[in-house]
Amino acid sequence: MKKDRRTEFRVGLFVAVALLIGGTLAVVIGNQQNLFKRKIDLQTYFDQVDGLRPGSPVRMAGVEVGLVHRVDLGDDGRILVTFNVIADAAALVRNDSVASIGNKGLLGDKLLDISVGTGEAVAPGATLLSETPIGLGEYLTRAGDIITEVEAVAENVRRATEPLAEEQFANDLRETTHNLALITRMAANEDGALAHLLTDEENAGRIDRSLAHIETATAQFASSAQGARRIIAEVERGDGSAHEIIYGDQGTRLVTNLADATGEIATLLLDVREGDGMVHELVYEDAGGELMANLAAMSADMRAVVSDIREGRGTLGGFLVDPSIYEDVKRLVGNLQRNDILRALVRYSIRQDEAATATTVTPESPTPAE
Repeated sequence: MKKDRRTEFRVGLFVAVALLIGGTLAVVIGNQQNLFKRKIDLQTYFDQVDGLRPGSPVRMAGVEVGLVHRVDLGDDGRILVTFNVIADAAALVRNDSVASIGNKGLLGDKLLDISVGTGEAVAPGATLLSETPIGLGEYLTRAGDIITEVEAVAENVRRATEPLAEEQFANDLRETTHNLALITRMAANEDGALAHLLTDEENAGRIDRSLAHIETATAQFASSAQGARRIIAEVERGDGSAHEIIYGDQGTRLVTNLADATGEIATLLLDVREGDGMVHELVYEDAGGELMANLAAMSADMRAVVSDIREGRGTLGGFLVDPSIYEDVKRLVGNLQRNDILRALVRYSIRQDEAATATTVTPESPTPAE
């Protein structure tokens, strides 16, 4: 009897513990699945659901508020998803809320995500707006396009970097680096032109002055350009000669006259080249050569005469160079001016010449009247 009671006690204890554990699990799972809360049914349509199935959770603002009941293919090819939402969260589901499919974790499980709306609350059984997710195939297509572009970029990088692997390029780069090191060492430690250019205050002052002069020249050039623009504007809008030549009839007439003059000059040159006149003889025949030879000989003779005069040879040269001849002539003229007899003879000779001239010029007889 004692053994039977002990067995019954154990069985009863096991059943009680099992009921307690089952009740606890029911309460916990019920709270997680919202089994004991009032719910409303809603629905939405998708072009594709990409793994969404009955039993998938429904979330709003990151909180699970319901479950997906059914996923059915409609007559129009769209997919009808029916789900429920607890009444407490249903107040936040408005007519502008949007249903979308999201990911649950990293294993690829799907869930239905409802956005919080701002319009009027929806009634039970209402159809929400939906946002069709991008499917795995679309992701794979985009990934393939990205991989193709990456391969093209990698090929371009490979082609661009191929010359860097050449030995000559490495040698050039090494030599260039060495030269730069030498230049910087010279600039820092030695007393050369580069060091003076970088450290001498006087050179810095010269550079500043040069830049100032360049700036002044640039300003003057800008001012000149502005003046030129004003002149061009005045020529375009004014009524002066320049405007008339460029925009008026005078310009046309001037061009016409220049064309006519050019034609006449061309005709004249053609006549000179093909004619037989004096100009043709001078330019194309032997007469021109003879004329140049004569001019050269005349120039040589003139040079010789001038050289003789400069050196005092001959009467004219002696008169211009020898001061004694000048003094003699001056003394002779002074003696003539002081000699009364000579002066009287000169006056007499002048009067005789004037009388002879008057007798040779007879006045014209008057023309008789008709």
